[in-house]
Amino acid sequence: MAVTKTKSSVRNKQWPRKILRFPQTKDKIIESIEFSSELGYHSISVNFTDKTSLNLAIESRFLVEADYSNWKTGNQRIIQRWKPVRNVEFRDTL
Repeated sequence: MAVTKTKSSVRNKQWPRKILRFPQTKDKIIESIEFSSELGYHSISVNFTDKTSLNLAIESRFLVEADYSNWKTGNQRIIQRWKPVRNVEFRDTL
């Protein structure tokens, strides 16, 4: 008797998504946004006009791609795109 293999259905596995909200920043006016990348430390700082800031530290092994977009029509229209930034590890400096 021959054994027949049945294909099992492939389940749609989604990666868990985590969203962090920062209610302290609601209704604040942004003065500037800075991206800093140094050997061993990478961060994004959102600076507000009231002299407070939201600082996001980033672990290594990353790629940052940034663009500035207009969504007024409901569709994204990219106004400016910056060159991607990859992390620099110690071995890359040798």
